[in-house]
Amino acid sequence: MFTASKLLALLASLFATVLLALVIVAPRGEAETPGPSSPPIAALNFASFHEAISGHQIVDGQHQEEVLRVANTIPPELQPALKGTEFVNGCHPWTTKELGDCAFGTYDPAGWDSDDTHGHEWANTIWISSQAVRTGKVPDVVLHEVGHAVVHNLFDDCYFPKQAEATVKELLLQNFTHGDADPAELLADAFVVAFSTHSDEVHTYYFEQFNFEVSRAVILKVRAAVWLCSK
Repeated sequence: MFTASKLLALLASLFATVLLALVIVAPRGEAETPGPSSPPIAALNFASFHEAISGHQIVDGQHQEEVLRVANTIPPELQPALKGTEFVNGCHPWTTKELGDCAFGTYDPAGWDSDDTHGHEWANTIWISSQAVRTGKVPDVVLHEVGHAVVHNLFDDCYFPKQAEATVKELLLQNFTHGDADPAELLADAFVVAFSTHSDEVHTYYFEQFNFEVSRAVILKVRAAVWLCSK
């Protein structure tokens, strides 16, 4: 029989597990028409960040201007998902600890630190590593992480007309079922295909890694979902 204290401890543990699952990572290298307005980007206090236990510098800043330049080219239809989101050039502390390396990109809605605590001041951030910038693929890495933000902030509580039995997020993920790959990562790659406007071949790490092909019909579903859920 659960006592009140045991029940509270169990609930706290479950809550932390759910939040931890929301730290979304692009472990490798992961559109460019400026919209009428830019995503709200605030200046971080770089001195407030510490170094990850792996030794990687958390906030690099060497390519911060380039990261912000690309962030300001995010298509306007995606910007409703980015209210208050900050873009950081650096290595996210939690994912750096988990991977033992600096991820190309990370979306962190909850502010996770390397000691598995959350609620830190970098909640609602997108991190882009300097290595991602040097590859020249940063627009696609940014779009991948923005895709995670859209799914988290817009699709979780949105429904297609006459399909109220499941959220838009749940229905879209059904199109990305895979035996080995995380469907959420494949869906984020679909945002790169759907919204990239540069003329180079798009960089979709998870599609390439798992030999996954997405149909035009599914890409149109993703675009329709953004239109519906951003209203």
